[in-house]
Amino acid sequence: MGVLSLSAQNPGSARWSILPFQSSMAEMSTMKQSVGKETLNLYLRTIAHELRNPLVSVQGFATLLAEKYARNLPGEGKKYLERILANLSRVDYLLNDLNKLAAVSVCEQDFVKVSSLQLIRDVLDTFALQIQQNEIEVRVGSHLPDIYCDVTAISVVFSNLIANAIKYSRERTQARIEVGYLDDELFHKFFVRDNGVGFRAKDRNKVFLIFSRLRNKRNVDGSGLGLSIVKQLVEGHGGQVWVESRKYKGATFFFTLPKHAA
Repeated sequence: MGVLSLSAQNPGSARWSILPFQSSMAEMSTMKQSVGKETLNLYLRTIAHELRNPLVSVQGFATLLAEKYARNLPGEGKKYLERILANLSRVDYLLNDLNKLAAVSVCEQDFVKVSSLQLIRDVLDTFALQIQQNEIEVRVGSHLPDIYCDVTAISVVFSNLIANAIKYSRERTQARIEVGYLDDELFHKFFVRDNGVGFRAKDRNKVFLIFSRLRNKRNVDGSGLGLSIVKQLVEGHGGQVWVESRKYKGATFFFTLPKHAA
């Protein structure tokens, strides 16, 4: 799965970054086929668990260093310490998302008929504080249908897409997020739209790769696993997911769910 390490891209400017795992959705699928889903999920959980304790220890000492000695450090030293803390935070996100990735599954036995409007409202409630603090205008479409799905899985889909929209639009003066629905003969088609920084259209297929973070990475937290989880869960329902975007013009993520048995 590659190596997680810290790399000094330019020691003189204190620009340190985490080298991502060199994995993709295709590689993960190959691993699932060769070792089995349960074995791979156990492997991911073990990695996350084994890295958690040393991470907590390093975070603790780094925080103490910042609290007690940062004032005595020269300007360059403070920048190095800030980068250390920022990258430790990203590793923390990464381990949390590895656990989420290991738990990703769609169980047809758990499929039930549910109001998509109520499901979306429940997800938005979990982001109420972030939405309020960042003064984000959120719109939810009307006449949303009942859907037949694994409620936990589709809640994660909406949660990850909304979290992504908040992440990349919150610095806008008038940040807006829209959650909507488009009817189709065979599929329910949902979308989550933001007016954030967007990205180049040619990169639209890369956003669903594991650990991919195409949009402006500065001041943006997260590991880059959220959208790959969305892809796995939607495809597990027999649907598709894609994105339309232009740089500096925001992004719209679409996904479909079959109407059968709804």
